[in-house]
Amino acid sequence: MAAEILIFLQTLLQVSSSLCFCFSIRNSIPNGFLKFLLILPFFLLFLYIPLQFQTLHLQGAIGFFIGWLASFKLLLFAFGKGPLCSAVASSSLRRFLLVGSLPIDIYDHDSASTRPDTNSVLPLSLSSKLFFLSLSIAAIYCKNYFHPNGTLIVFCFVIYLLLEIVLGGAAAVAKATLGVELLPCFDEPYLSSSLQDFWGRRWNLMVSRILRLSVYDPCRNFAAAIVGRKPAAIMATTATFAVSGLMHELIYFYLGRLAPTWEVTSFFLVHGFFLAVEMAVKNAVGERFRPPRIVTVPLTIGFVMVTSFWLFFPQFFRFKPDVRMFEEHAAMGAFVKNVAAELITSVKLISFQVK
Repeated sequence: MAAEILIFLQTLLQVSSSLCFCFSIRNSIPNGFLKFLLILPFFLLFLYIPLQFQTLHLQGAIGFFIGWLASFKLLLFAFGKGPLCSAVASSSLRRFLLVGSLPIDIYDHDSASTRPDTNSVLPLSLSSKLFFLSLSIAAIYCKNYFHPNGTLIVFCFVIYLLLEIVLGGAAAVAKATLGVELLPCFDEPYLSSSLQDFWGRRWNLMVSRILRLSVYDPCRNFAAAIVGRKPAAIMATTATFAVSGLMHELIYFYLGRLAPTWEVTSFFLVHGFFLAVEMAVKNAVGERFRPPRIVTVPLTIGFVMVTSFWLFFPQFFRFKPDVRMFEEHAAMGAFVKNVAAELITSVKLISFQVK
C-alpha cells in the first residue's frame, strides 16, 4: 500500500508538470499538427500512467481520469478544442491543471456549452445515493445468498452510484477551489426515456461531451459532404460508440491486465446500432407518435441492464473486482492501523524524552 501511495504522488507530479508545459504553449504555438507533435509524448505518458498501479480502485480512477479523459483533452487542446481551450479554463494555471486532470468541465458563458439545469428537482439527494451505495456494497458481501442475476443488478447500482459520487465529489472539490460553475456529470440516468436520452443527456456527460468533440463532430462533418446530413449523423453516432467501446476495453485492461474479449466493444456497438435505429425511426415518424414515459423509461432501462448482463459484465467479472475490492479494503484498514500505531508510539517516545 505504501508503494501504491508513492506511485500516486509520482503520478501527481508527472501529470502536473505535463499540464504546466501545455499551459505554457497554449498561446505561443498555433493549433494544429505542430502542437499535436509537442503534446504527443504527454498523451502517450497519460495512457501509460495507469499501468503503474496495482490496486483496483486506483487503476479504475486513474485509468478513467488520466488514461482516457485527460489524454483526450490533450488531443482536443492540440487542435484548439475542448475543455482546456475554453476562456475560463485557460485563464489561469490552477484552473488549467484541475480541468486537465479531473473529470470536470467549466461552464463558459461565452461558449456554446450546455448550461447545467440548477433548478431541476433531483429525485435522489447525495445522502440518499450514499445510503444506497452502502446497501449495495453490503449486498455484494452477501452475494452468495442471491441469484446470479440479482448480483448483476446490484453491480449495476454500484457502478452508477460509485461513478456519480466519485465524479460528483471531484467536481465539488474543483468548484470549491475554483469558484466557478461546472457542467454536470450525470442527470439521473434511471429516468431516461430513450437510448438517445440516456447516452446523450443523462449518462456520464463529461465523456459524452469529449466524444462529441473528438469523434462525433469530425465524423459527421466529413460524412455530411458525401452522404448528406441525416445519414452522416447516424454514421457518426456509430463511430462514436465504437471509440467508446475501445476505450472501455482499455479501462478493462488497466483493471485486469487480461487480453480483451471484445465483449464490451460489442456492447457499445449494439447500443450504437439501436440508437441509430431509434434516430432513424424518430426522423421518419416525427411527432406523430410518442409513447408515454411510463412505457419508455422501463423499456430503456431494461434494455440497458439486459445488454449489460449479456456483454458488459462477463468481461468485467473476469478480473474478480468484488474479491479484489474487499482485499484492498482490508489492506487499507491494516495500513491505517499500522500508521496510527506508529504515530502513537512516536508520540509516547517523544513524551518520555521530554520528561
